[in-house]
Amino acid sequence: MAFARSVQDTRPMRPTGRSHIRMRTAPDPPIPPANSPFQDAAFFAVDSARTAAEQSATFPQSVASGDPQPHGIVLWCRVDPTRQGGENPSLVAWQISRDATFAPGTIVTAGTASLEAARDHTVKLPIEHAALASYTGYFYRFVYNGIASRTGHFKTLPAADAEVSRITLGLVVCQDFGAGYYTALAHLAGEQVDYVLHLGDYIYETISSSEFQNNPARRVPPFPSGSTTIPVDVGDYRHLYQVYRGDPHQQAMHERFAYIQLWDDHEFANDCHQDFHPDANAAPSTAATPQPALRQAANQAWSEYGLAAVTFDPAKGWEESIQVYRKLAFGRLADLVITDERLYRDGPPCGANEYGERYFTLGCEALHDPARTMLGTVQRAWFLEQVTGSGATWKLWANEVMLMQLKATALYVNLDQWDGYPKERQHLLQTIGDAGVQNLVALTGDLHTFLAGYLKSNFDNPFGHAVGVELMVGSLTSANFEEEIRSEVHLPGAPVPAKGFHIPHDLLSPLIRTLNPHIKFWDSSTHGYALLAITPDELRCEFKAVSTIREPIAELRPLKTLRIPSGKAELLD
Repeated sequence: MAFARSVQDTRPMRPTGRSHIRMRTAPDPPIPPANSPFQDAAFFAVDSARTAAEQSATFPQSVASGDPQPHGIVLWCRVDPTRQGGENPSLVAWQISRDATFAPGTIVTAGTASLEAARDHTVKLPIEHAALASYTGYFYRFVYNGIASRTGHFKTLPAADAEVSRITLGLVVCQDFGAGYYTALAHLAGEQVDYVLHLGDYIYETISSSEFQNNPARRVPPFPSGSTTIPVDVGDYRHLYQVYRGDPHQQAMHERFAYIQLWDDHEFANDCHQDFHPDANAAPSTAATPQPALRQAANQAWSEYGLAAVTFDPAKGWEESIQVYRKLAFGRLADLVITDERLYRDGPPCGANEYGERYFTLGCEALHDPARTMLGTVQRAWFLEQVTGSGATWKLWANEVMLMQLKATALYVNLDQWDGYPKERQHLLQTIGDAGVQNLVALTGDLHTFLAGYLKSNFDNPFGHAVGVELMVGSLTSANFEEEIRSEVHLPGAPVPAKGFHIPHDLLSPLIRTLNPHIKFWDSSTHGYALLAITPDELRCEFKAVSTIREPIAELRPLKTLRIPSGKAELLD
């Protein structure tokens, strides 16, 4: 984390944007006097003569925010090292304001942060300050050598014990840069949501090469290491984040909304577990060989470019250098429990090959070993404690991979999902059901499919009691089932290899639902995002799809709207 010194504007503040909240306790704490204000105003001075081109060159990835708290936020920027200079080349100023003008009297808190080559000249600044009112919108910016970044906006969380009448979330996942343009993000940036939940696969480790991707819409520039296939060091992972964060629609999203972010596999490697990845892409002979240095490099790059309020300790091994799992509370309305389903999981139970082992498999004896785990024992105990002990109306689970069972007749479609850990899944859902937990909703990505269905401790019993609901958002760009079926070669970003399906997609959806009666909605033919509107009475999910990702501009259409009434594990149109 970057170090910061702050100075506060001690003038009275008028909170705004709190129409959906009723406090049970006293108002937010008053703004305290500045303890050690940073006196040099030159750091915050903006030269109005500087151009937009200079702004973009200085802050090439613009700005971002994440992991909001009732009185806090994580702010992020990166200053291009080739633009650094002046009397204090390693310091960048930051400001949080009640107004986008940053006029005198509107600054709530401000300070400076250090730029370090060891962190790729990024600033990831966790700010906790009583002057930031709960459930309130603020503006922020960075200033370097008189050049102001573009202005960002975030909203703090409600107070932990606040009675909140409504929260809105945008859901996104799986944004392979080479697969297409972020046309869905262009539309989502215009939606009215409080926060955005990114469910993983923010980057893809393969670059846009004809060896790996079939007819890419655009290409990632070559890795700095010279590798033509996959990252080989932390510099290559950083390169991917710089490219992805350089997309104008991605930047607009980060400028407008605070992100709540977790990772999935492609932040390291496809279908990874711990410091292994079964494919190893260009070098399958190393699939069973641990790669701790590369895993650590992926951890480090995510800690630098990700927006979660987590730290990275390079002195520790890959398994302890970072902890991604955490919880956020939206007042008494909802708890969001975020799990890490990559760093602690056991490997594929039936072998590392694709067909018959990881995908489209009858399974094997090891699959049903009760000791197999995706979460690990420590995280599993933590997760159950958070869910069963929650006093919030809604218990939201930010879950990386499909939780429901997915079978094609007798074959498991994909053992990288929770189907590869059936005993642990059964234990989790049985424990949650036995505890009488209501309003459990798993929010899932990974499969590049819009779907909704019921969570059961025993999916083979069609009459079994549902203990919750799963909602999966389709990908922003990564290949879905229809694209994989149409493709002549396997798309590495696709959910499963094409060899498993040889039927038209318009027949696939009803077939999937027939073979898996707990699944009530399935569409793997398009790309887009989801909107959640959460109230004490219901959770409303709206899936939206774009007309194309192959061109920079697309139209938007509604795909499906579903409602979950409070107190019932039920999906209503």
